[in-house]
Amino acid sequence: MILSKHGRTLAGLFLTGTLGLLGCKGTVVIGGGGDDPPGQPGPGGPGGVVNPPPVCGSELHLIGIYESHGNHGGGVHPAGAASVHVERQSSSILVLSSYEPVHWTVTAAEGVTIEKVILNGYHDQTADVPAGVPVEIHDGPDGSLGAYAYAWPHAEGGSDTQGLVAAVQNVTGRALTSFHGCYQATQFTLHDDLQADSSCAVEQGYTQSSHVAESMLECDDEPPAADPCAGKDDVGNYQFTFCSEEQGGGGFVPGLSCQQALEKCLLNTNPPLSKICRFNGEVIHKTEVDPGACDAY
Repeated sequence: MILSKHGRTLAGLFLTGTLGLLGCKGTVVIGGGGDDPPGQPGPGGPGGVVNPPPVCGSELHLIGIYESHGNHGGGVHPAGAASVHVERQSSSILVLSSYEPVHWTVTAAEGVTIEKVILNGYHDQTADVPAGVPVEIHDGPDGSLGAYAYAWPHAEGGSDTQGLVAAVQNVTGRALTSFHGCYQATQFTLHDDLQADSSCAVEQGYTQSSHVAESMLECDDEPPAADPCAGKDDVGNYQFTFCSEEQGGGGFVPGLSCQQALEKCLLNTNPPLSKICRFNGEVIHKTEVDPGACDAY
């Protein structure tokens, strides 16, 4: 079934920063950047992760290409096809991005939970996904997330990987767990150790590059982040305060649900400002650019 375009959603934004809180910090690059010699990493390969890293809460995986084939140009952009198979034993959001139009086929191994698939592209993106998995589509010149990625940390000539990472982190409220990309490819397999195989067109001189969040603590047994709106079913008052003398001020909005208040709190975070948000007087979210900035508020 080809799924149609969906609007952007803010569901799950209360998980912002979960990976950092549970100990998934730092980064390790597996494979190379866009200028490395042709080649691609495989599971347990040299310099890679041999054992599956611990699952630090819900994860966010980004797979990016520029195209699945080179048969386009001069205003002609026939759709291509690409497949992604997920073996990572976790609960995750999967983001698939291509500049050119692609129909994606997503499959998952037993025990894998895909919470959502997000598609991004300058041209039309469609997908077949496992039953029950929602699809959120951001495509077209005015509908995409505004950036494209096929190399880490970026590539000359248009791969704004960091821009897309920032956009998907903002949309999902999660820190990036892994990135895998190649300029031209039609297949990826995300393994349980967070490495990936692909059909990266190395014969054309392209290279797969990858980036994986380094797990700094054993965090399998850590509880998930609590929902700050759990049990708050009534309509109430939303109040936010900026935690700095320079910025000062804040706002008050009556007649909102807790979830609506939380969504408002998490909007407009660029540039980041220390801010504390309350629903009916109870703190539901706090952002501190400097630790302790909101202690007096």
